Amino acid sequence: MIIAKKQKQALNAIHRILVMARFMAYQNEQTAKIAKVLDYAEILPTLISADDDRTEEFQTHLKGFASEFPAGLGILQEFNQDGVD
Repeated sequence: MIIAKKQKQALNAIHRILVMARFMAYQNEQTAKIAKVLDYAEILPTLISADDDRTEEFQTHLKGFASEFPAGLGILQEFNQDGVD
């Protein structure tokens, strides 16, 4: 699970990653690059639905995403608002 005060940001992060992947497809980016974006997105819903607190792990995945795809830095920053670093 993701702590209650972060659930909205977590869902928005997934949304923004999927929008980014779609945009990349429209821009004819390499399919391997799009697949990598989707690889990051794929795990996130399972972290939200887990029985135990997976907020830190969710954030770690967003950090990895942002380090590989600088356009994802804003997604990480938005998730980190309100006290979770």
